[in-house]
Amino acid sequence: MSLTPEILFDFFEYRTGIYLPKAYVVGRNEVGRLAHVHHTANARELGVYDITLTPPLERALALVEGLRHQNVAEAHRKGAKIMPTLAGLLSDKSKERSNVIRYIHHRSAEVLSLCQQHGWAVSVGLDPRKEPEPFVTPFAPVPYQPRLTFHLSDAGLDFRLELEAHDGQRSPVRHHDIKILTNHPTPGWLVLDKQLTQLGQLNGSHLKPFLSKDLVHLEGAEVGKFWRDYIVRVAEHNPIVAHGFQYAVFAEPEVLRLAARPHPFEGRFYLYPEFGYGGKFFAVGAAEATAVVHNLKPPYRLARIVRNPAAEEALLQPLLALGVSALPVGNAFRTPEDDAFAAPRWLLENEVELRALGIEVVPPEENGQRISAYQGTISLEMEAENDWLDLHGTVVIGPHEIPFHKFVRYIQREERRFPLPDGDLFLIPDEWFARYRPSLQFARVEGKKVRLARSQAPLLAPLGLGGADTEQAQRLAEAFAPSARLHATLRPYQLEGARWLVRHYHEQLGACLADDMGLGKTLQTIAALLYAKERVGADAGATEAPKSKGGPASQLDLFAAPAADEQFLQPLRALVVLPASLVFNWRNELARFAPSLTVETHTGQHRTRDARVLRRFDVLLTTYQTALRDVSVLREIDFTYIILDESQQIKNRQSKVFKALNELHAPHRISLSGTPIENSLSDLWSQMQFINPGLLRHYAFFKQEFITPIEVHNDEARKSQLRQLVGPHLLRRTKEEVAPDLPELDVQLYYCEMSGAQRKAYESEKSAARNALLGNFAPNDGQYQLRVVQTLTRLRQLANHPVLLEEDYDKSSGKFDEVLGQWNTVRRAGHKVLIFSSMVRHLELFREELRANNEPFAWITGQVDAKTRAREVRRFQEDPTVQTFFISIKAGGTGLNLTAADYVFILDPWWNPSIEDQAIARAHRIGRQGNVFARKFLTKDSIEEKINRLQQRKKQLADDIIGTEGGLDFDRGELEFLLT
Repeated sequence: MSLTPEILFDFFEYRTGIYLPKAYVVGRNEVGRLAHVHHTANARELGVYDITLTPPLERALALVEGLRHQNVAEAHRKGAKIMPTLAGLLSDKSKERSNVIRYIHHRSAEVLSLCQQHGWAVSVGLDPRKEPEPFVTPFAPVPYQPRLTFHLSDAGLDFRLELEAHDGQRSPVRHHDIKILTNHPTPGWLVLDKQLTQLGQLNGSHLKPFLSKDLVHLEGAEVGKFWRDYIVRVAEHNPIVAHGFQYAVFAEPEVLRLAARPHPFEGRFYLYPEFGYGGKFFAVGAAEATAVVHNLKPPYRLARIVRNPAAEEALLQPLLALGVSALPVGNAFRTPEDDAFAAPRWLLENEVELRALGIEVVPPEENGQRISAYQGTISLEMEAENDWLDLHGTVVIGPHEIPFHKFVRYIQREERRFPLPDGDLFLIPDEWFARYRPSLQFARVEGKKVRLARSQAPLLAPLGLGGADTEQAQRLAEAFAPSARLHATLRPYQLEGARWLVRHYHEQLGACLADDMGLGKTLQTIAALLYAKERVGADAGATEAPKSKGGPASQLDLFAAPAADEQFLQPLRALVVLPASLVFNWRNELARFAPSLTVETHTGQHRTRDARVLRRFDVLLTTYQTALRDVSVLREIDFTYIILDESQQIKNRQSKVFKALNELHAPHRISLSGTPIENSLSDLWSQMQFINPGLLRHYAFFKQEFITPIEVHNDEARKSQLRQLVGPHLLRRTKEEVAPDLPELDVQLYYCEMSGAQRKAYESEKSAARNALLGNFAPNDGQYQLRVVQTLTRLRQLANHPVLLEEDYDKSSGKFDEVLGQWNTVRRAGHKVLIFSSMVRHLELFREELRANNEPFAWITGQVDAKTRAREVRRFQEDPTVQTFFISIKAGGTGLNLTAADYVFILDPWWNPSIEDQAIARAHRIGRQGNVFARKFLTKDSIEEKINRLQQRKKQLADDIIGTEGGLDFDRGELEFLLT
C-alpha cells in the first residue's frame, strides 16, 4: 500500500500540564488514514519526501525547532556560564518558570494557529512507534461558547462558568475532558473532548477553578478585588450574564463627536471624529473592538461596548459630505482648506450645521485657552509725517476693540494666535496675512506708531491707502517739458525717463535708472537736473536737504545762512559720483547738453577741499575713490542731488565706498546702472538702500525674506512682491523695447578648435587642477580661493594661446589663427572692428601681429590715462586708416562711444555676461548708421564653453526681478563642472 507523505505536529506533555510541539513526517494511506511515522521533520530534508517547504511551513518548523529542550534553555541562559536545563527552569523553585511557560505558550499557540490555517494534522501525546491516526486531534468545527454568570447579593458573589453548545445546551466545565495546551496569549488553546478549540476570549486559567466544581463563591473584600481583577477584564471580551448589579451592552454608536486639536508632531490642527458608546468615545480607526465602562466601588455598574463598524461608517457619512477627508495615516481628518489652523476655524464656522446633523461639537482650545468664535474687522488710516507714513487703526473682535499697533508684530511673524483680553485666543485669518503682511512686514512699530518709509508707499495701495502727494507728483511729471536750456531733442523713451525722474523729484524718492547701455541715461539725468535747477528756490521747502547728524562743521558756522553770491547763483548742488574713466565723458556731455549749469571736477591732487567753494556749483563731478577720501568734506555740503553712475560699484554693502556714500545727505538720489544685479540680489539691496534707505529693510531681513526664497527656492510669490517694492523706483528699458531708434545687432558665437600641442597642454593642466582643487575643497580659505582664481586663469590662458602661460611655447593656437583670419577678412572689406579681451597680454599678441604688418591701430588698457584715452577714441572715430581698436574689457566696457565700429570681437568670455554686453554696446549705440556684428570667440571643449553655459544659466535671476541680466558666481558643483 503506497503512502503519501505529509507533516504532523504533535504536542506531548513534557511536564505535568506543560506541552511541547514536535514535527514528524508521516504517511497517509489510500483510505485517508495516517498510517506510519517516517521521520522527525526537518526543513532541510523535506525534499526527500517531496514536501514543498512553503514560508508558513518553514515558520512552523522553526518554531518547533526553537522549542526543543536545549534551545529553550539556551534562550533563557542570560549569560550564565553553566547551561540551565529546561526541567530546572520549569521547577517550582525556578524564578524563570512563569517567563519560560509564557515563552513556550506563545510559540506553541502560533504553531497551532498555522496548523488550523493550513490544514496540517495535529496530534496530542503521539507514540511514534504506533499508527498516528488514533492520536490525531482535529480542530472543533463549531466551538463551544463560554457562558459566564455572576450573581451578586448580600451574601457575596457567585461565579458560574458553563459551556454552551451550538444547539443551546449548557453543561458544567467539569463534565468535559479538558487539556490546557496554552494560556498565552488569550484566548488559550484547549483539547476539549478530543478536539482542539478556543473558548471565546478565555484562557486555561479561567477554566481551572471549574475543572472540579461548578460554582465559585467569594465574600467580603474578595468581592471588590475579584470585580477589579477579573470581572471587568473578562467582560471586555466576553458576554456575561449579570444578576445583582447594573449591566448593559452597547452595540450601536449613539453619537459622533467632533473636536479640533493640534497634532502632536506636525504643529497644525486637525479634526478628530470620535464615536460615543455609553459615554465612552473611540477614535476613527482605533484598534480596540470592545471595551468596558465600570466603577470601582459598590453599587457596582458595568457596561460592555461592542463596536459596530458599519453603523460608525453610516454615522460618519454626513461629515464626509461636507468635504472633510481622512489622512492616509492615523485618525485625523483635514478640512477642505488645509492650512495649519483651518480645522478649528472650520469647526467654528460650521458649528450650527454640524449640530443640526446631530454631530456633537467640542469647543476648540489650545493649552487650555479657548479659541474664540468671534469674527474680526480692521479699519486703517494713513498719515504722512516728513519721511514717514504712519498707520493708525482699530481691530474689532466681538466686544473687543484693540489698537492696530498691537496686531502688527503678530502679522509680521505670521503668528495666528492673538490673545484676547478675556483670555481666549483669536485666530488671525489667513486672508489678513495675505492682505496686510506684504505691507506690514516692512513696517516699524515705535510705541503706538506703525511706520513705513515714504518710499514704501506703493505697498499701501493694495490696502486702499494712497496719498495726495503721489497724485500731485504724477500731475507735475505729466506736465514736464524739457527745459529750453537743454541743447538736445529727447527721443520719446528718453522723455518718458526724464518725466519718471521728475516724478521722483517731487515725491522726494530715490530712483534707479537701469536702461541698457547706449540708451542715454546721462542725457535723461541732465534733463532732470536742469528741471531741478530751474525750481531752486521755488521748491526750497520741498527740496531742502536735512543736515548731517552732528550739524555742519564748525568752520562753516559763518556760512549757516547762504552767502550773497550763493543767493544770487542759486546753485543746484548736485553731486555725481562715477568711475574715473567717465569723468571726461560727463563733463563733455554737460557742456554739450546743459552749458548753463556750472560744473566742477573734483578729482586729482590739486582739487579743492574747501566745502565753501564746492557748494557754489550746480554739478560736482567726482570719482568713487575720491568721494571715499573726501567724505568728511562732502558731508558738510547740503546737496540737492546725489547721483551714482555705474552704481553697481556700491554693490558690496561691506565696502568702505558703500558706507561712505550712505553718510552723505540729499533729498534726491539717483543711481544709474545697466546692471543693477550682477551676481546676486544682494546687489539690488545695496542699490535700493542707497537711493531709498530702509525700502528693503536691513540686509538680514532682505536675505531671509527675498534672497533665500528667490535664489534657492525660486519663489514666484516673493519675486512678485520684490518687483512691487522696487518697481516704482527702478526704470529699465532694453534696446529691444526702443528698437526703432537703434541699429540692428547681430551676435554670433564662433567655436575654435585647439591645435594638437595646445590641447595636450590644456588637458594636462586641467587634470592637475581637478586633483588639486576638488580633492581639498575649502571655499572659505583665502589661500584656496586664490588658487582657484589662479588655476582657472591658467586654463583660460591655455584656451586662448599657450604662449600666454609658457613664453617658450612656439606652436600654434586655434583661436589665434581663427581670429586673425576673420580680422583680415573684415579689414580687407574696409570695416572697423573693436577687439576686446580680459587679458592685456592676449591683446598684445595681436598688436604684435599688426605692428609686423605696419597696420595702424588704437589702444586702451587700464594703464592709459584720460587724455590718451580721449585721443585714441578720436583717432578711431575720425581716422579711416585706423580700422582696429584694441581694448581691455575692464578699461573699455563703459563710457565709450565708438559708433564707427562695424564689428566687435570678444576674444574670450568673461564670467559676467553683462560686461560683454556693455563692451558690445560701445558700438551698438544710438546715432550709429548701419548694422553692428558682434562675434564671441570660444575655444571648443575648453573652460570657455563651460563659462558660456554658466552665463546662460545664471543670467535668469536678474531677468526675473528687473528684466536685466545677472552675473556669475559659482559653488563646488559649478567648479567641478568647469574642470570636467
